[in-house]
Amino acid sequence: MQAIILAAGFGKRLRPLTETLPKALVPVKGTPLLIHALDCLARAKVITQVILVVGHRAEDIRSVVGNEYKGMEVLYVENPQYETTNNVYSLALARPLLKDACLLLECDIYYTDDLIQALLTGQGECRILVSPFNRATMNGSVVFAKEDGRCKALVLKRDQGEDFDDSSALKTVNAYLFQKEFLLDVLMPNLDTYVKTQGVNSYYELVIGGLIYYGNNDIRALTIPASRWYEVDDLHDLALAEQAPF
Repeated sequence: MQAIILAAGFGKRLRPLTETLPKALVPVKGTPLLIHALDCLARAKVITQVILVVGHRAEDIRSVVGNEYKGMEVLYVENPQYETTNNVYSLALARPLLKDACLLLECDIYYTDDLIQALLTGQGECRILVSPFNRATMNGSVVFAKEDGRCKALVLKRDQGEDFDDSSALKTVNAYLFQKEFLLDVLMPNLDTYVKTQGVNSYYELVIGGLIYYGNNDIRALTIPASRWYEVDDLHDLALAEQAPF
């Protein structure tokens, strides 16, 4: 199985740390976010290859991680336009290297091994890790799902107006598992079409949301407690992650 970690962005909200470090190497409890993620993947013992999509201070990441990490081959894809594109483009750039079932992670998440295990043991050809939405402490994309976890809708933050009913919303953790056929035959072709027709400054979640809308695929939300992960977007988030009980 492969894993992709998106690590191209600047991380402007983590300044001044990201003036001298890529966001992926910002430490939590003394360990860089990316190294923590790689350790979690290595402990799962099913990932043979990790694809790192890099951009800001890419050479720093290469020098820290190298081409092999704890038995996993590490490949690099560079997004030279990281300052003017978004994650839909970073993911699209990785397509030539994709060949198997794949985990997709973003570099700014600090989490326990439970996160990886939930994705590996869950159901669905596309698995979206989520937690119950709490407007007071969370923001960003959310999904709505049936009792069996099958997703009914994915809504980006920009589309959540003042009258948006989030009472049954589930916050995306930015961690996914795609089975091989879904990844290669469904997601990536639709992602390529989106990039060609809608541009590069957007989000891969829009493509997944479109696939949920059409209802032709088994796309499921897998719920984990919000206490098992932290999204490190800014210095306040980093301070919270430093207090994590794991």
